[in-house]
Amino acid sequence: MDDRHINYGFFFTCAITILGWGVTFGVCQNKIENNAKEIARLERQRDQDKGEMRTISDQLTKLNTKMDLLLDGRLLVVKEHQ
Repeated sequence: MDDRHINYGFFFTCAITILGWGVTFGVCQNKIENNAKEIARLERQRDQDKGEMRTISDQLTKLNTKMDLLLDGRLLVVKEHQ
C-alpha cells in the first residue's frame, strides 16, 4: 500500500494565491498605463499653456513698448474719421 497522500487543500491554496497575484498584477498594470496616458496628456496641456502664455507675454511687451513711446511723445495717435 502507498503511504503518499495528496494534499488537495495545499494545491487549492496555491492556485488561489497565484490567481490573486495575477489579478493584482493586472490591476496595477492597468493603473500604470492609465497614469502614463494622463501624464502625457498633462504634458501636452502644459506645452500648450506655455505657448499661450508666451503669446500673452509678447502682446503685453508690445503694448508696454507702444505705451512708453506714446507717453514719451514719440508715437502719434491716428484717429479714423467715419
